[in-house]
Amino acid sequence: MKQLFKTNKKVKSKGKNKIDYRFFSLLLIILFLGSVMVFSASYPYASSHFHDGFYYVKRQAVFLAIGFAILTLCVKIPLEIYRKITPWFYGICLLLLVIVLFGGFSEGVAKRWLGIPNTPLSFQPSELMKLGVIMMLSWYYDRRTKTGILYELILPGIILFVPAVLVLLEKHLSGTIIVALIGLSIIFVAGTKIKGMIFTYGGVALTGGALFLLTNSYAMKRIESFLNPTSDILTDKWQTTQGLYAIGSGGLWGTGFFNSLQKYSYVSEPQNDFIFTIWCEETGFLGAVLLITLFLLLVLRGIKISIDVNETFPSLIALGITAQIGIQAFLNMLVVTDLIPNTGISLPFFSYGGSSLVILLAEMGILLSVSKSVKFRK
Repeated sequence: MKQLFKTNKKVKSKGKNKIDYRFFSLLLIILFLGSVMVFSASYPYASSHFHDGFYYVKRQAVFLAIGFAILTLCVKIPLEIYRKITPWFYGICLLLLVIVLFGGFSEGVAKRWLGIPNTPLSFQPSELMKLGVIMMLSWYYDRRTKTGILYELILPGIILFVPAVLVLLEKHLSGTIIVALIGLSIIFVAGTKIKGMIFTYGGVALTGGALFLLTNSYAMKRIESFLNPTSDILTDKWQTTQGLYAIGSGGLWGTGFFNSLQKYSYVSEPQNDFIFTIWCEETGFLGAVLLITLFLLLVLRGIKISIDVNETFPSLIALGITAQIGIQAFLNMLVVTDLIPNTGISLPFFSYGGSSLVILLAEMGILLSVSKSVKFRK
């Protein structure tokens, strides 16, 4: 795996400070389709609850504007600056995860939100921690000079599992899973053997997961409902069942944009985690294939950027950010198609969201900044 970052072949620069426009174009297409779908999926709910069908799409437009401003800034920041601030950024993310346990507020059963003083704005520190883990592990492997179990497994495991445990204490199981999978992806690509990872991390993950399920009845109930085919679809599996009805109603071609019926109080808050089901209903099987293909192309392009960078730190950052997008999109689609238990995972660039969208666009800016340093092998 170390050959991923170093080469003895002669390289030439891609060009002066040019971002990867293929990746950026794919991102713009997905964002455009996502914005259209937020408007379509949210219109009935927004009209009913806020007496304004444009309520969510107007807010999404504001978040997009803020996100693109931050993306532009992140593209311009030199990679050396990211390298220098990484330990501080990771430490701040850890501190925020501790603060949210005592001073955060809840939406549902999980206390995972922090409010920004003197503003109506709030954010989830766990969203920021995804980037924190990516940067810190990349920083660690960029400086690691020694081998052995301490340096290959234990130290990177501490970097990963300390924030993962803090996120789990928020009762944020989906966030914990995503943070863990992102970190494990980086650790594996950095050259750690899979057998060592299973032996070292497997017991920790299984123990933590078991303790969480035993002490949180709502999470256990979701798994029981998923495994039990006779679960009550009017209570335990309402949202999942209605989402499947939406997907099935789309057929091959779909009902057409804005023509979904399931978004009318059947799929709960359809602009959020289950927006993919409304997309499938309105665009059909072909639309589902199109969106999956777009995400796949985006991930493959991100992986290519990671491979073509000739330095460990930016290469692993690009890999980690790409892994986050791929993992989160894949898990969301598995959830809404009832292939795994419902854990509340948003679809990147599609689901309505404020801080999560802004942070995602900041990550895209960092990845595009990395792409400016890409050098292609002859």
